[in-house]
Amino acid sequence: MRRRLANTLTGLVTAGLLVAAAGCTGKTPSGAVATGSSSPPARATPSPTPTRSPFPTSPPTNPAVVFAADGIGGYTIGADLTDLQTRGMVTNIAPVALCVDTKQAEATGVYAGKLSLTFRAAQLTAIHTTDPGYVTPSGAKVGLAVADLDSTYGPRAALISGKAGQAITVRVPATTLALVFALDPTDKVVAGMFAGQAQQAEDTATTGRSC
Repeated sequence: MRRRLANTLTGLVTAGLLVAAAGCTGKTPSGAVATGSSSPPARATPSPTPTRSPFPTSPPTNPAVVFAADGIGGYTIGADLTDLQTRGMVTNIAPVALCVDTKQAEATGVYAGKLSLTFRAAQLTAIHTTDPGYVTPSGAKVGLAVADLDSTYGPRAALISGKAGQAITVRVPATTLALVFALDPTDKVVAGMFAGQAQQAEDTATTGRSC
């Protein structure tokens, strides 16, 4: 009886020692080594990809700077030269050499020195600017990269060329009007904009002549 009790005590002591030893080794019951923390490692947050500056410019809300195919401000394609002259809206009127019944003039007021005007048969047929302050209804302007111009107008944009250089024309459907963008010598940047009668604006942009 005593021997049986002694054997039982011995077994209990041995089991206790084994449990203690298992705790010291840091192993889980399955044999995996404990890491000391049950939380998963923190995942690094990737840096956001840099975004491109918005181009073209957002469509303007000030009508005074909207350079559209039918004109800008009080200068509407088809306007009468005499009427504009009476209202003091044109200055420096002069005939265009080698162009029949064609005159050029300059705008006045806030547009002075920024817009040049072409009249044929006493009607305003084209407007030209190299000022980057004017923006088309779609957001294009002088200084815009050709790649951005192409993405703005898509298949409506057509490349034209002449002895004065290359230009991109965007004709307005169901009208005789267009916006024409003259390109710089590298053909990568818009250097000037024309608005008005498509054929005249395109010829002026690519030949340098108003007729």
